[in-house]
Amino acid sequence: MASNSDSTIKVLLTPRFDVSQAIAGLRVVLDLGSPKVDEDCVLVTSGTTVNQSFIPRQIEASDDAGPLPLQTKISNQDSSVYWLAGRKTSGNVSLKYRTVPVPNTGSKNISKAVGLYTDQGGLLASGLAFVATPPGDKIYHSTVEWDLSQAPDGTRAVWTFGEGPGPIEKVGPSSILTETVYMIGPMNSNPPSSNPGSISDYYGYFWFGDLPPNVAVIKDLHYEFLLKVTEFFEVSVSADNPYRSFALDTGLSKSFGGTSFLRSQIFTYDDQISQAEDYDLVRRMAYEMSHLYLGPPVTRKDMDWLYEGIKNCLSIYMPFRNGFRTGHYFQATINVLCLRYYTSPLINVPFEELLKLVPKSSAAREHLEARAWAFVVGTDLRARRMSELKRPIEDLGIKPLSKMRASGKPYGIEQWIDLLDPLMGEELKQRYEDFVAGRTILLDVGLFGAKTHYLKQVDQEILDFGMDQKSFEYGLVMDLKNGSRAEDAGLKEGDRILGSSHQWRCVDHFEAEMEVVVERDGEEKKINYWPRSHEKAKSWQMAKKDDEEG
Repeated sequence: MASNSDSTIKVLLTPRFDVSQAIAGLRVVLDLGSPKVDEDCVLVTSGTTVNQSFIPRQIEASDDAGPLPLQTKISNQDSSVYWLAGRKTSGNVSLKYRTVPVPNTGSKNISKAVGLYTDQGGLLASGLAFVATPPGDKIYHSTVEWDLSQAPDGTRAVWTFGEGPGPIEKVGPSSILTETVYMIGPMNSNPPSSNPGSISDYYGYFWFGDLPPNVAVIKDLHYEFLLKVTEFFEVSVSADNPYRSFALDTGLSKSFGGTSFLRSQIFTYDDQISQAEDYDLVRRMAYEMSHLYLGPPVTRKDMDWLYEGIKNCLSIYMPFRNGFRTGHYFQATINVLCLRYYTSPLINVPFEELLKLVPKSSAAREHLEARAWAFVVGTDLRARRMSELKRPIEDLGIKPLSKMRASGKPYGIEQWIDLLDPLMGEELKQRYEDFVAGRTILLDVGLFGAKTHYLKQVDQEILDFGMDQKSFEYGLVMDLKNGSRAEDAGLKEGDRILGSSHQWRCVDHFEAEMEVVVERDGEEKKINYWPRSHEKAKSWQMAKKDDEEG
């Protein structure tokens, strides 16, 4: 889509360095081509103050008539910040301000990497943290450029759409600047450097320092895996349609997982990364890469549950199907997802009630993802027995939905049911009703038809951390359950939590224990416990028939 020649946004980024030559922030110059904004109307906006890395009132603005006064307003509904012109603008407008990175104090969990972070002398950020842009969906000719004239040798700068420092141009809405990733500093990459006419035109995996060995394994197979994903979705990567992935070491700030942006992704890990197994990392890679073609934008507040289910299904199929991992990975991932679903204490909570819990409960979010997977994989297993197609829900459902999403058409549960209705009819509608009602979803014990494996019923203890899971976020034991394993191990209400292992490992690995370091009466205590209830649930695990016979 062509843009008006006056509708331009130019972003100039200049790194600021401390005495050790580590990047301490950015100087930002934002030039708007003839925005024509009236007095008291919005000139630019920023999506939220939560992860913002600059002080709203410190923006300096000017236009062709001289200094331009700005008025700052913050929305009470979503914390969005708006800068209103103090008078009618004249000609081009220039905004100047400085950014401040998120301090790495180790006092917080990073669930979505949308802030501005320092890492081993470099800086990594999403545009949501520091780029103010005009509101609306108007199309702009946007340019991102870096000034590295005062930077140490070896400094590199990368945006989602290419490597600097020279200007990188892109046409589209202003969200192209905010919902993308920026990285600058002494970075490493695969491929090692940017060479015109090579894969670096459209792909790169970037990091600072030395990658942990288990993450380095993912880096080495990442590009080949991307090619298989694009082949599956019947698209291709190019300079206009790139994919770049960025790794961020958050140190003491707890993190593990990916945040997906427009044509890019940030994978965050912390000082506990050595505990992540290869299958955990492969599963996350497959899940996040599928998000590129199925997931909602990072700014969306609600949860697109159907696509969580689909992405979890693809995290089973794609690494195994394309030879990146063996059948053991396939079996292990089926078992992880069954464990998540069948041992959740929320398994029978009706869908509407579950949705209300999701914004404030990580357990509810985890369970909704697991229930969505059970719904999708259950549909898949049944569809394979009703169709002559080898993979009916992929050909009839998943791929068509991804194309509908790409073309801007509706692509939700209604469309999913419509696409599969000719094959499954009322049975699919009943499956959806069961999903909504919170009825336990039972999978076909024959699974995918292999003669060597089946789904075995097992009794497994229900997941139970023994306290409000927000305790780990707030650093304080809250709502400790009487008789729980957490209490039995010695935890007490009001204990100050100084550190803990990752909850996700206990969700995904049945035998994993929580390690919690607490302070009580001025004394530190290390307490280990198994975050499972004394009560068992009827669960299912994929087993090999030979093992049972032997």
